[in-house]
Amino acid sequence: MTYTIYPLYNGAFTVRFGDPKVFSDIKKIPSFCFLLIDSDHKPILVDTGFDRNWIPGINSSAERRPEYELEAALLRYGFTPEDIELVIQTHLHWDHTGGMKLFTRARFVVQIRELLYLQQLPWVEECSYCPAHWLPFLDRFVLVNGNATVRPGLRVILTGKHTGGHQAVEVTTAQGSYILGGDAPFNYDYMWKQIPREYWEKYRQGPGQDKFWPAEVRSQLNAFLANQPKANNHTQTHNVDQLPGRLILSHDYRLLETPRIPVA
Repeated sequence: MTYTIYPLYNGAFTVRFGDPKVFSDIKKIPSFCFLLIDSDHKPILVDTGFDRNWIPGINSSAERRPEYELEAALLRYGFTPEDIELVIQTHLHWDHTGGMKLFTRARFVVQIRELLYLQQLPWVEECSYCPAHWLPFLDRFVLVNGNATVRPGLRVILTGKHTGGHQAVEVTTAQGSYILGGDAPFNYDYMWKQIPREYWEKYRQGPGQDKFWPAEVRSQLNAFLANQPKANNHTQTHNVDQLPGRLILSHDYRLLETPRIPVA
């Protein structure tokens, strides 16, 4: 089975920290989802973009024209959200899960290590995840433990690092393999070390109150995982730069000039 990859531009966002002496603003980050259409013309989606109404930070903002709404982007290729039966989530950060609610018939492929990491998530990182995006859909998660073939010609590969269970997607096309690498090369350790704890305390008590988790989130997550098979803690992670295939990342502006992969 081979696939054609269609990058779906979802707009751009700016995350502002409110004080450049604490951390510089992260400006106009482009966001892409990926529509995969197999040789039988069946669609699969990788990631679901961001919600303009849920961006962490102080006076953060987003740019998105109507044609970049996810439903509109899918419609250009003849699909509606109801046609999507499988979504692969590279990870569960807020800017990759904002459209999960649209896909009422879909199952979501997620690494179990992503959820195990969320069980132990340091509270300062809570604002990087929006549980309202994914918690209601746990019963439709397809949990994988490490590398796994999702469909013929379509494989997920555990990379970790960016999040505890980040995964890349290896896609077989008529011109060889491509790696949808999500955010795999980016590591936030520097940011967590650079921004003082006092900043996060003030943020949580002030403008960021709604970006931190209520206690019931962990309770629901714990209850769900208690009924899942135990993960293999020795599962190998992979460096996305060393995977066999051409690498595509989720925040690359060059994709605006790449309507399909491989190019016809």
